[in-house]
Amino acid sequence: MRKLIVNVVFLMCGIYGSAQSNNHLSGVVFVDSNKNEVFDKDEIVLPNVLISNGKDIVKTDCRGEYNISKIEGNTVFVIKPSQYISKLNKQNSVLFYVPFQEIKEIKKYNFALNPNVENENLKVVLLGDTQVDVIDDVHHVGKLVTEELMDNDIDFIIPLGDLSFDNLAIFKPLSETLGLIGAPIFYTIGNHDLNFKESRYQDRDKSFEDIFGPSHYAFEYGNELFLVLNNIYPLDEKGYVGRLDENQKEFIQQLIASKKTDFNRIHLFMHIPLEEMEDKDWVIQSLEPFENVLISAGHTHTQYHKYFPRKSGNPIHELLAGAVCGSWWEGPHDLDQIPFALMYDGTPKGYWTVKINTEKYNYNYKVSGASSNKQMDISVPNRNEWDKTLNILNDEYIYANVFAADDATKVFISYDKGDWTEMSKFDGISPNVQKQFVLQREGKYDSMKISKFPNPKTISTHLWRIEIPRNLNSGAHAIRIKAINKNINLEVFGNAVWLNY
Repeated sequence: MRKLIVNVVFLMCGIYGSAQSNNHLSGVVFVDSNKNEVFDKDEIVLPNVLISNGKDIVKTDCRGEYNISKIEGNTVFVIKPSQYISKLNKQNSVLFYVPFQEIKEIKKYNFALNPNVENENLKVVLLGDTQVDVIDDVHHVGKLVTEELMDNDIDFIIPLGDLSFDNLAIFKPLSETLGLIGAPIFYTIGNHDLNFKESRYQDRDKSFEDIFGPSHYAFEYGNELFLVLNNIYPLDEKGYVGRLDENQKEFIQQLIASKKTDFNRIHLFMHIPLEEMEDKDWVIQSLEPFENVLISAGHTHTQYHKYFPRKSGNPIHELLAGAVCGSWWEGPHDLDQIPFALMYDGTPKGYWTVKINTEKYNYNYKVSGASSNKQMDISVPNRNEWDKTLNILNDEYIYANVFAADDATKVFISYDKGDWTEMSKFDGISPNVQKQFVLQREGKYDSMKISKFPNPKTISTHLWRIEIPRNLNSGAHAIRIKAINKNINLEVFGNAVWLNY
């Protein structure tokens, strides 16, 4: 009878061949109860966990075992199941993969997972392009991001690519600095993170992989499914396009086939925006099984929301999450020697927090170094008598640059606590960006060692304005502005003073 039971178990689980060639990897996924990273005989195995080589996906059997082929240039990784997580390294990167220096030679690898309390309410931090080039920039990231977030309760952090500015040796100090926040970090690759000098396509991401792991992967957290993509397709020693390679497309298709009945929503993280991808339509069509799709991207050093209609389900909502570095650390410096570096649409440097539960999601933008209440810049005419440098920019309008707004946002103004009047959406250059350039052009920053700010040309997608009423009396006036959009849970306020003299 015992022999019969054993045979039935083997039939139910599937039988892996005992002879293992070097181009295959097998092992066990288990709960590492004593945290020694060794599969001990009394430890629990985990069935139905997904394992991938970056193209194919297999599922562990009822004994927690898997067997998968190796692909040159790729490693093998576990798709983190909900309520479990792999070991974190000292930089709080998640070690969910076989180290790249080991994958070529080994035949067996056991994935150790630890229990991880994951609630249905998640708090995720998005970091647009950090774009560090010299160690000074890493100091800036420490001041602008790490110091602000290290006391926050965060489920995990997603840097959205362009971690470096082609200086791949700076990955390590950057990862150490971000790791001090204390939350798990899942990294995304950007075009400035590639080894462009490598001749083989599969080697273009190897510096990234050495520090951060695979450049595309997926994981579950709480009740949500997350997919991290490498949509940088190199063309030559410098060029690239936004596109997915064929291995990655196969990975996405197999992931969706496996998980589409378990989740009605999927979150994508990638560097290049969806609208700039050559295979945008393929991506949209592939995501059709999910009722809700949320995409977060970087790359543009601007912020905006975009919506992509679909045959079924809600429109895909994409957030362009700006840049921690603003505009490549350009422009004059503050007292901490950090460049003001306004993004080209006038948004100050900062980061996003996404609050997710089963019913909804909220995006919140935080300006680094400012109160969380700072959600807009208001520009009024200032007719100065002493330093008249910026007087040339004065016109008869009041402007509101609402950092987190989309096209459907309604913006209103009140003068001296009077009635609210709607402002008009305006396709123009941010007044603050114009001010910064004029001051630079007039030599105000000549004593500073700075990276020069270019002549502004970017049209802000979240700028409103209104002509100042001609019936306002001379004197000081209180300006109040509010921006509202229930679809993205936006309700923000700002104040300004206008002197009518």
